[in-house]
Amino acid sequence: MRYIGVFLSLLLLFTACGNDKEHQKIKLMDSSTLKSGVNPNSLAYVAQDKEKDRQNKLELSKIEAKTQIELEKIRSQNQLHIARLNAQTQKDIAMNESATKIQTSKLEVDMKREGMHYGIYIVIAIIILIIIAIFLLYMNAKKNRELKKRLHEEKLLHEQFLKEKELEEQRLHKILDLVAAGKMPQTIEEEVILSISKPQTKMIK
Repeated sequence: MRYIGVFLSLLLLFTACGNDKEHQKIKLMDSSTLKSGVNPNSLAYVAQDKEKDRQNKLELSKIEAKTQIELEKIRSQNQLHIARLNAQTQKDIAMNESATKIQTSKLEVDMKREGMHYGIYIVIAIIILIIIAIFLLYMNAKKNRELKKRLHEEKLLHEQFLKEKELEEQRLHKILDLVAAGKMPQTIEEEVILSISKPQTKMIK
């Protein structure tokens, strides 16, 4: 736009200078014709004036054409510059978008990877807790089995003890019955009495 203003000012300057020169020439010619006595309405003077007008118009058209060419050059350069700026802007935008997409995809991959890691850790923790729970249940069941086994054994021993005691009492009662009935020899009766009295003395001790 600055170049356009410069060329327009030059064009106006040239046209103003041309007009000033033309007026000066006309004044000089008028004065010379007045001095020489030539008629300004003569055919030669009119033809000369027309030729000068034609040349002035030709020069003016050349200047206008040159100015138009320069303006077109400037316009084309401006359009080229604008096109380059647009292309560079589009390129920068595309590069920024691609970089943003790459960063977004990297973040998504990292988040998925972290999520997978967390998932693996959670699964491992759950498996460890399940193993610990199974081990505790096994140990508890084992203790319960051992306790039940020991109680059962103690019950069997107690029942066996009671049965043996009952049998011993029955045997003693039979022996005492035989002794009371006098069906046993004297020596055997004394041995029986001693055997019965010995545990009693031990228990008293």
